[in-house]
Amino acid sequence: MLVYLDQNHASRMAKHLLGQRGHEVFGRLFLALKGRAIAPPSPFHVLETLFPQRGPEEKAGYLLPALKEVFAALSGGYWVRPWQEVAARQRRGLHREDLLSQEGSWETPADLSPFKGLPEALRGLPYGEAHALALKEIRERTGLEEVPFVRLLARLLARMASDLQRKPRPSDLLDAVMAATVYPYVDLLLTDRYLRGLLPEKSVGGRRKEVEALVRRLEGE
Repeated sequence: MLVYLDQNHASRMAKHLLGQRGHEVFGRLFLALKGRAIAPPSPFHVLETLFPQRGPEEKAGYLLPALKEVFAALSGGYWVRPWQEVAARQRRGLHREDLLSQEGSWETPADLSPFKGLPEALRGLPYGEAHALALKEIRERTGLEEVPFVRLLARLLARMASDLQRKPRPSDLLDAVMAATVYPYVDLLLTDRYLRGLLPEKSVGGRRKEVEALVRRLEGE
């Protein structure tokens, strides 16, 4: 089973390993995943760990040793490739080896600069207009064909932009690029409630009851 842990799930496992209280269910999830699933780190984890969008700057990176411990136990020696590599390889179809690599570094964060300003440009447009503009902009900015990464990223950004009942978050762009990269390949995406709602088929949220249910499911397999 291939699982992707978003930053919240991974960091709460790391905090449990550090002995911080309130993350016990994530400690149980960590143990349930060991030996049952592969959960690799990615350049998105590096970006969120070393350059967090929230919290004091002096705390950036403090979880890195514990995160390395989490992924050393769960990754099987694999890393998620940079999104640019994954998307470029999709021209020949979807193959899991195009997502995973045995090379990676905790010093190389994801580069989201090609999409800078795009969520703001889409904000408030009706879904159809936002989707069409997102497809056009993503292809022009990246030089990619309309591969699965491009289609899913455009859909996610358009859904976020056209949802006027929800306040945009600084992490929206990162979340969308991450999901567009990994979702076509994984068996489970462990993420937040909002992204789970956009991608319900293979996603599990981070609420206690959801995590407990997933632990029971894993332990019963």
